[in-house]
Amino acid sequence: MDLTMLSPRLAAVAELASPCTVLADVGTDHARLPVFMIQQGLCSRAYACDVNDGPLQRAASAVAEAGLADVIATVKSDGLHAVSKDYDALVIAGMGGDLIARILYECPPVEGARLILQPMTKPETLRRYLFRHGYSILRERAVSEGEKSYIILSVTRCPTESFCEEDCYLPQNLDCTPDAPAYLEKLLTAHQRRLLGLRRAEVPDFDAMAWEERMYERLHDQWKRYSRRLHDDAE
Repeated sequence: MDLTMLSPRLAAVAELASPCTVLADVGTDHARLPVFMIQQGLCSRAYACDVNDGPLQRAASAVAEAGLADVIATVKSDGLHAVSKDYDALVIAGMGGDLIARILYECPPVEGARLILQPMTKPETLRRYLFRHGYSILRERAVSEGEKSYIILSVTRCPTESFCEEDCYLPQNLDCTPDAPAYLEKLLTAHQRRLLGLRRAEVPDFDAMAWEERMYERLHDQWKRYSRRLHDDAE
């Protein structure tokens, strides 16, 4: 699968969404993802959706330039409200985790569709929504682009058997890729900074410190496992 035409983030989204018959790309912007997936034979038809006229016009221009107007429909839609229900893969990428959760809540996706969700912020809010509303996270993929790190969730409509609040802050079934340890290191650094701040506070918050310590330990265990696996695979 040649994914060199896309950024690492969108390339990973395309890989996780493939193959499918009909793709719905919400927040499509320039329609790079549906154009690429059609050109590569990874789907047969697609909806390039956006709520704003500017991105939708850019998407329409890109689709026309690629000669794909007969198989990619541009749709003005607030979330999924105006999207036809015949898609079997749904991508919502490049927006906050709280907004993605709102989109799913206001208009639940097609039953049986594969969901590829890429939150730019607040992945814990998105995971919490998914856990509480009958979804399961099949896998997650960490992707690095320069100094930035992203997390991508592959999700299906199937209730999660059990979860706790801490699980909302941890990658679930993380793919063992070279970018995984780097993503976990950034999470570890953030928890370490918060823990240091709590320890320096004039009035100690012992519950918050205990929480940060547990999260740091769980993330550190993940980081060790993935680093060890990648080291062993390299030998």
